[in-house]
Amino acid sequence: MLTGYVPGGFDMLHIGHLNILTSAAARCDRLIVGVATDESLERMKGRPPIVPHTERMALVSALRMVDAVVPDLDQDKRLAWRRSPFDVLFKGTDWEGTDKGKALEAQIMEVGARVVYLPYTPTTSSTMLRRVLAQEIAARTPVPDGR
Repeated sequence: MLTGYVPGGFDMLHIGHLNILTSAAARCDRLIVGVATDESLERMKGRPPIVPHTERMALVSALRMVDAVVPDLDQDKRLAWRRSPFDVLFKGTDWEGTDKGKALEAQIMEVGARVVYLPYTPTTSSTMLRRVLAQEIAARTPVPDGR
């Protein structure tokens, strides 16, 4: 039985998330999803997520291709493996060949698992959605008239 693991923030769940989870589920018998905690996302991205961790966990748990959802506490995925062992960690191709991708591969190799890259969806990302949301909020915020 092949167990897969997909780590992610899953902030503002979107089609890119569904694409990677669907592709990962098709390549393993059991899919575990690690949803980054608010604290770990803030450490990694320098800002808190829009959607709180408990809500992101509930959203991902509701997806039929997901067998288990666990909190992902740190960028070091060896820690995730120790808590919920897996054979394959799935990541988007935007990580492939990068320094962070190479570091991830080395970490995962240490625990006897491997990294498989799946197609990244370039048309939608949480970062892109966050930018659009910020622009919308700015456009709706009245500018003081200086009086």
